[in-house]
Amino acid sequence: MKKEMKEEMQKDIKIVGVISSPNYNGSTASLVREALNGAKKEGATVTEVFLAAYKLEFCKGCLKCNEKGECPIADGFEEIRKLIYEADGIILGSPTYALEYNAAMKCFFERLGTYTLYSSLLGGKYGVGISTSYNRNAAKKVAKKLTSVFKFGIFKRSYISGTLGIHTMVNGVEKKVWESAENLDKANELGRKIAMDVKSNKSYPFQNVMMRLLIALYLKPTFKKFIIKNRDKKERASYHSLHERGLI
Repeated sequence: MKKEMKEEMQKDIKIVGVISSPNYNGSTASLVREALNGAKKEGATVTEVFLAAYKLEFCKGCLKCNEKGECPIADGFEEIRKLIYEADGIILGSPTYALEYNAAMKCFFERLGTYTLYSSLLGGKYGVGISTSYNRNAAKKVAKKLTSVFKFGIFKRSYISGTLGIHTMVNGVEKKVWESAENLDKANELGRKIAMDVKSNKSYPFQNVMMRLLIALYLKPTFKKFIIKNRDKKERASYHSLHERGLI
């Protein structure tokens, strides 16, 4: 009986890997896929989102998502949004461009929109950031920056399972990540870790403490007041999402 319950719980875990690299067979994509393999070994159902394969326009800043609960731009993003909202864990992978994640990932974050932020629709989810660069420190910095999206759960917090930054330039020679079993092993372990965090409901009590304090003391009361005040029009979707989940 316990074995059956464990198997059922494993089937329910959903991990999505978002790859913003334009290179389908590149180093970043390979690391994200290996992390998904690790999550799959822990019983998760995994889905890859290769952003370059979707028709995605830029956010127009109209804020209609807060009212409608979806973006009015008719492209491929609502399919991605659905996968993100249904996921228990999200692995974000971007190559490092000038010490930042790339434009495709920036577009992805912007298209998640204020509706995702205001409604805390990443709340309860676990996140991982993966990046590659010629420079080790740059890759680590960007991998960490990718997980910033999981730090602003106004009504419900998210968790960061870990990051991985891999440098691809060794002694002046570019190396592909799959040329090193160590790199792939690290990605695989990180994928297993996020799946295990989901299974165990790991709470990370000391993670992001200062931001959580700021949210509790200032941001949450401010946003709550604003959303309730505008619940019949411009924050209608945000209010209903929060209300249905018992968060407001």
